[in-house]
Amino acid sequence: IPAEQGKKLCDLIKAVPKQNTLMHGDYHTNNIMVQNGEPLLIDMDTLCMGHPVFELGSMFNAFIGYAELDHNVTMDFFGYTFEASERFWNMALKMYLGTDDEKVCESVAEKAMIIGYTRMMRRAIRRPEEADSPAKIARCKEMLSILLDKVDSLIF
Repeated sequence: IPAEQGKKLCDLIKAVPKQNTLMHGDYHTNNIMVQNGEPLLIDMDTLCMGHPVFELGSMFNAFIGYAELDHNVTMDFFGYTFEASERFWNMALKMYLGTDDEKVCESVAEKAMIIGYTRMMRRAIRRPEEADSPAKIARCKEMLSILLDKVDSLIF
């Protein structure tokens, strides 16, 4: 990304305060099971503490980011459609934030997307042998360019 946007991205991430919010680190529908009518989170190897924007960035990638260029990824991984995954993302975000306010959800989603696209681009750069890496890098650059022009803080 252009140097000015790269600096802004680094500054935004550095400005996120340390926070002791419990985070799953790999939250998506494949890591939820129901036992005796109770939902249980499984796959706790990425359990950590931190600011929720990082948890939401991972959730965005799981539900949307990794399948944006190929919606079949969602069907292959989750067993349901990309459209259903978009609904899960929106529902999870509203429940996480405790609000149905679309403006609040959109604002937080944009912050999460910055984290998500940054992580996805880093992964694609580190895995150049994967056939879709150049397309993923281009998509991440495009979206980060748009989002970095809109977002002045990752804090919510």
